[in-house]
Amino acid sequence: MKKLSLLMLALVFGLILTACAPQEVVRTVVVTEVVEVGGEEVVQEVVVTATPEPEARELEIFHWWTAGGEREAADAMFAALAEAYPDIEVVENPVAGGGGVSHRVVLQARLSAGLPPDTWQTLGGAELKSYVDGGYLEPLDDLWEELGYADVIPGPLANAVTIDGHPYVVPLNMHIQNILYYNKALFEELGLEPPTNYEELIAVSEAIKQAYPDMAPLALGTKEKWEAAFVFDSILLELGGPEYYVSLYKGEIDVENDETFRQALERLQELLPYVYEFHSNLTWDESCGLLVSGDSAMVIMGTWAIGYFQSRGWTPGEEFGAVTFPQEPERILLFHPDTYGLAVGAPHPQTTLDWLRVVASPELQIPTDVTQGGLFARIDIDPTEFPDPIRQELQTYVRDNPGMLILDQHGSIAPFSFTQAYWDVIAGFMSDPDVDGTISAVADLFETYNVAEEAAWYTWP
Repeated sequence: MKKLSLLMLALVFGLILTACAPQEVVRTVVVTEVVEVGGEEVVQEVVVTATPEPEARELEIFHWWTAGGEREAADAMFAALAEAYPDIEVVENPVAGGGGVSHRVVLQARLSAGLPPDTWQTLGGAELKSYVDGGYLEPLDDLWEELGYADVIPGPLANAVTIDGHPYVVPLNMHIQNILYYNKALFEELGLEPPTNYEELIAVSEAIKQAYPDMAPLALGTKEKWEAAFVFDSILLELGGPEYYVSLYKGEIDVENDETFRQALERLQELLPYVYEFHSNLTWDESCGLLVSGDSAMVIMGTWAIGYFQSRGWTPGEEFGAVTFPQEPERILLFHPDTYGLAVGAPHPQTTLDWLRVVASPELQIPTDVTQGGLFARIDIDPTEFPDPIRQELQTYVRDNPGMLILDQHGSIAPFSFTQAYWDVIAGFMSDPDVDGTISAVADLFETYNVAEEAAWYTWP
């Protein structure tokens, strides 16, 4: 009985090792036992082999694409996945909230509890870095090498998703932040040209206000705060230029004694009479809706607004036009990518890697980005795959001028904790334009969140 008990313990131990091994590995355990043969004790070995069940072909994914144009893009993503891997079942956990604000709260709770989904939507830049620093994402060096992905995307895009020398996600698009959309019929009626600098924006706003006193020339929604920072960024970029913009968000500018930052706030204050009054009640998509309803004539928003306008029946180049804003002192594109990675402890790691292979492919990026509004991450895709002249021109410009890309307020050069607090301050300025108080508050944020050290990872160009 004692010999039998030892044998059973050895077998159990071997099976435990098998169960703990990665699912794709077959574990063989050699067990020694003593048996009696012809009245003599003989030591012999028994080989125990266990093959675990194959990984379930399931993908648990978190994303925030729920607004008009976004939901359709999510459907296009999963249709591309089904075409490549029809055996994969997608389990979605979308959380409503433009820009992923609500989504991030729920996701962080899951990650902190050690219950990650397989993959989740995240922006490149400082937000991605926060997940990497938290130990929540696996590096993807081998996958990138397999796909040759660094060879087909712009260098600034690769830099935005590379932390400490390792790529951690696969970007599927590039969103441009600083775009001014306008109602073409109204501009033609009033004989206006779309503004490309601050002086022209004020002049156009005044002309619209004189013709239509009840119309707010510039739409805005600040319910989720970040929208106000978009407008402010365009003013900062024109006044300071790209080097200043990068230095500011790397914490290298003393804003309390900086004339450029003060002047930018003063310009934002000057713009307020032309901004939609009830902006604090609106989300980004609702602010775009003000153009469709005729309550506003312009809005500064990212490329995803194209998908929204299309979902409302507007055609790019017909009902609405778009220009990057500003275009002085040079044409810089503030951008961020939507990306997906592989969670540490993902329930279905091999399935997730197959998903990421599809994310990197033209077969996913073309239908998804055309639908949602972003540019292709891959610059080897023909720009004419876009049906509208707006993105054809933007994609061509990025392909020919990749060095003109700088991380924006969504991707964030500064640490994400700073950025969220900064959004609150700038959104507050839109309702209470206190220049001195805002400068003091922003200066405190740079110190509180140690931006100079935390943003040192970012380099431009």
